[in-house]
Amino acid sequence: MISAPRRRRSPPWFGAETRRALAAGLAVAALAFAAGWPYWRDHAAAAALSLVSTGGIAIVGALLATGARTRRTGLLFLAASLFWAVNWLASWNAGPGPLLSPYAQADFYLTLAVGVLLYPAGRLEYRADRIWTVFACAVLWGCPTALWVTSRPQWAAFRGRHVWWPAPFPDHAAFRVVLEVSAALYLVLAVSFAVVLLLRLPKMSRMRRVVALPVTLALAFVGLSAALTQRPIMEESISLDALLRVYAIQGAVSALIPLALLASGLRVRLAELAVAGRMLRLTAPVSVERIRDALRDVLQDPSLQLWFWAPAEQVYVDISGRPVAMDLDDALPAGRDAGDPAEGDAGRWRRRVETAAGEPLAIVELGAALRDHGSLVEAALEAGGRALETARLQSNVQAGLEQVRSAYERLVRAETVERERLARDLHDGAQQRLLALGAMLGTLEALAEDPAVKEHARTCRAELMAALAELRALAREVQPALLVQDGLGPALEVVAERLGTRVLLDVTAERYSREIESTLYSVLCEALSYAVERARATRVTVRVRPDGHLLVAEVSDDGERPDGEPGAVPGGLAGRIRALRGHVEIDGEPARGTTVRMVLPCE
Repeated sequence: MISAPRRRRSPPWFGAETRRALAAGLAVAALAFAAGWPYWRDHAAAAALSLVSTGGIAIVGALLATGARTRRTGLLFLAASLFWAVNWLASWNAGPGPLLSPYAQADFYLTLAVGVLLYPAGRLEYRADRIWTVFACAVLWGCPTALWVTSRPQWAAFRGRHVWWPAPFPDHAAFRVVLEVSAALYLVLAVSFAVVLLLRLPKMSRMRRVVALPVTLALAFVGLSAALTQRPIMEESISLDALLRVYAIQGAVSALIPLALLASGLRVRLAELAVAGRMLRLTAPVSVERIRDALRDVLQDPSLQLWFWAPAEQVYVDISGRPVAMDLDDALPAGRDAGDPAEGDAGRWRRRVETAAGEPLAIVELGAALRDHGSLVEAALEAGGRALETARLQSNVQAGLEQVRSAYERLVRAETVERERLARDLHDGAQQRLLALGAMLGTLEALAEDPAVKEHARTCRAELMAALAELRALAREVQPALLVQDGLGPALEVVAERLGTRVLLDVTAERYSREIESTLYSVLCEALSYAVERARATRVTVRVRPDGHLLVAEVSDDGERPDGEPGAVPGGLAGRIRALRGHVEIDGEPARGTTVRMVLPCE
């Protein structure tokens, strides 16, 4: 028997983590209330502000402690709230409270500052952070120690009868020096902390800066305010009421910390909610490139890469359909925490995306800084789930076309190799034999005494030389020796001389792969032949120049194209250009001739 579902008695956002955080805040506020009761009895407004700020810091700390990367910051914030609560033991003016209060106040600011330096990465990333932390420990623990070592409790505002204050070396002059030095060190510490926070901002990614900036500004303001308000109490014979008033002001100002963290959290949450709408707008109509560009825009990562799973080939392919060699263990499986370490290349993070049925769909490679914003990444991938599935189908079609293109490319490469072999065989085999046979006929002609035999040998030798010339022409067409030895320019010069028409050549002297040179030579020869023989051109210009990672070849003529002819390059030769991932453009009108433009990648 299946029982009916229980009715929810609390809103969905009020879960166990929220309840535990609220309980921690109430407990710390109660501790602060008990510790400062002698002062709170006559200062209700100060009590309300201080207790709210103390409890707020504890609540924020408990919530941050539930995250993988913000756990350390959360624990330090919880400790800071406890230290501030203990700080109010000074109001009892008796026992160890007055002695513990300066240390609790110092540890409050220390744990709060280090917690912010750890946020949101979970570690002290920069050298300046670590140096400042060591300096802060020395100042914030050394100054209170020097204070009670060189003073009596009455000099530090505590005049109760049962104050526990060892004072091993009380010296009024030394105590005054300690006060002055401590005040100066506190101010230097606050200013240097503000500088450290500002130096961190340019090193952060844009998205992390959005999260960290409000907290950075809030804590910088709190630190400077603490240093400035601490200055008046670093004087002799201050009253306990004045000391506690400064504590109340500092506690109220400290409420900016949880408010800033709350503002950052709300901003991140609003960004996550806005992701769905932005993904829908940016991916319509759906295409592989649009999906990738939309993720780059939403996640603010221009280096983001996207690979789709091709089930037929059992490989991941890029947006153009080319297979990508990848160790699947490098990708983070769906369902694991976004903070788990799983890097592909150095400084990169690969995230695997699966379908609702648990089948591989895609892999997204992002900058490592986006690990701190795993929830935003998940929201973007979830919002683009349907579009990713549609784009995967398109990428699979591209993968099939890429296989055909790769097969055609292999055929072109094999054809080039076979052309080289055939030209070499014609030169080293048939031509050498025919030359030897010609020499033998010449010897026969010289030795023969019968005039008829001489004439017949002469005729045979002439026919043999004509056949040899034709064979040499065939060998040049199959694979010109100049093309192999000197490159495209010298080989085209021979063709231009043979055509007789005025041909202007502007060909780069750079060498390229034999497939590119052989294919481009064949296509250019065909375009030149068309311009002279079919279009009756009197002037032809050939330009071959590199353009970045591309090789661009143009053939322009002033001839007239016969009606009904589509262009100057046969489909087979144009197919060879496309097989090498290039393309052919033909622009021509009867009145102004024809321009054939061929573009080939030459990486």
